[in-house]
Amino acid sequence: MKVIYWEDKNELNKIDWIKKYNNACLNFQKKSHDEISYLCSYFTIKEHKKFIQEIISKIDLNLSGNGLEIGAGPGMLSISLIKIFKNINNIILLDKVPNISNLQIKLATHLKIENKVTSVVGDYNNLKLKDESLDFVLDFDSVHHSTNFDLTFKEVSRVLKPGGIFLCFDRGQPNYISRKHIDFLLDIEYNDKYKVENSIDINKKFTRRMNGETEPYLKDWINTGLKYNLTFKIFIFHKKSLKNLIKNIYGLTPFFVRKIFRKGYNITTHYQVILSYLNINKWGNIKVFKLNYNPKKSKSPKAKMVFYFKKNIKS
Repeated sequence: MKVIYWEDKNELNKIDWIKKYNNACLNFQKKSHDEISYLCSYFTIKEHKKFIQEIISKIDLNLSGNGLEIGAGPGMLSISLIKIFKNINNIILLDKVPNISNLQIKLATHLKIENKVTSVVGDYNNLKLKDESLDFVLDFDSVHHSTNFDLTFKEVSRVLKPGGIFLCFDRGQPNYISRKHIDFLLDIEYNDKYKVENSIDINKKFTRRMNGETEPYLKDWINTGLKYNLTFKIFIFHKKSLKNLIKNIYGLTPFFVRKIFRKGYNITTHYQVILSYLNINKWGNIKVFKLNYNPKKSKSPKAKMVFYFKKNIKS
């Protein structure tokens, strides 16, 4: 399984955040396959497949042909989908961090899917692919790191065939959240455990903003998709419980209230989740599903937003 470079490896390795992730990948390389999966997705390999399986069955998704996963990391989403859909020919695992390719190769070899994936080092805002050459594009928590949201959608739409799918397991903030609240979220510093796991000096400040995080609004996803000829469906999957209901209700409180109580800054709630407890599962642009799967680890996601975009077929 060879590695293709769309960008100059030596130039990439000079970038500070890439240096950080390169070092983390060297540490991850020594881990077991399931440990790599968990460190990058908070699921073991089998758990990840079960999680994805439930979601794609409920949204009635079918994938085949040739695809691309942007900001792929070790390629966990692609791995799960290849195991689920037998008619997938090949998926390009695209990431800007050169050492990620070693993790991709290790997992693909272990799972015997080397002939189904291609490792590429490059920028998803500069895709070295022909127009209308792909059947689908995938994202798992990568698009919200985009330095140019508009360009990302433009490039994805360009390489998708008419009728092609852009499937994003990502997040969009409720439109009512204030910009002040968003800025606060981006300036939250990572804890020491995260820093150690990702080879970051615990004595240095490292915030979500410094890590390339952004917090696009729901309207950003919708409007940008429509701008580039992509129709959309939006889904939220979540675990139903009294504890989660209380948490989601608190997520509707104004930012100044959070500052008084000094807690729950990062909890934001789409009101559709509250309505789902009243068995109103579709309201506005969002459809809500109950998430049934129970992963073993407490850090595994208990909720996920999924954006399903489809490129319009030319008349």
